[in-house]
Amino acid sequence: MNYHLNIAQYPTLILAKIVADLLNSVIEANDKLINNTTILTRFHSRAATNMDIYSYILRILKYTPFTNEVLIYLLIYFDRISNDKNYILSSSTVHRLLITSIIIATKFTSDIFYPNIRYAKVGGIRLDELNQLELDFLFLCDFNLYIKLEEVQAYGNQLLAHAIKKQQRNRSMISPSTTTIDASHTTLSSSSSRKRMRGGNKNDDHDHDSMPIKIMKKRSELALISISSMTASTIENIKTTESTASVLYIV
Repeated sequence: MNYHLNIAQYPTLILAKIVADLLNSVIEANDKLINNTTILTRFHSRAATNMDIYSYILRILKYTPFTNEVLIYLLIYFDRISNDKNYILSSSTVHRLLITSIIIATKFTSDIFYPNIRYAKVGGIRLDELNQLELDFLFLCDFNLYIKLEEVQAYGNQLLAHAIKKQQRNRSMISPSTTTIDASHTTLSSSSSRKRMRGGNKNDDHDHDSMPIKIMKKRSELALISISSMTASTIENIKTTESTASVLYIV
């Protein structure tokens, strides 16, 4: 049995937490392996950022809303650029990679998006820097932004399945005040039902739970980082934030 993520209806705040937990686990592993010979890029911040990944994603979501599809697209884009050993997902690069990938994924998947000057203010980056980061990211992707629907769904299913399994294994650690993963937009499907849903694609019987998510690994140094490395953190309560965008600086 496999979980099926209803991408259109799943609560975005919860999916953002799942993605943030995955990125945190990858960063934790990568930070331990990065050494002084790492080549600095435009995506490296000049100083440590005091905003955690989940809060940063929520800030972008609040002031420049995006869809669930964007969250899954950015993970796939991260996988695509992972072959370039100079671009490692780390605590020094994650914020700039996030804002840039969200911008690109939003522009590609939606006819409604904001001007870069707004994204720059929300993301805490100068406009000229953000414009350059967007161009750099496009070159890293070789301007190949298209993703098949089957691949998007497979990533979504994988994220959800792992998060729910982690929560089930740690259920005894969940306090009554903790918000749990919403399964109301989740269905269980067999191989045959997935085949009907996807129109009989020949790869439908593949076990997507085993599909690796490499996310910015350094090929010569880092072990393969898969979805199984996602942290076991449960969903936290969502706190109400201010209604107007305050100034943020990611230096």
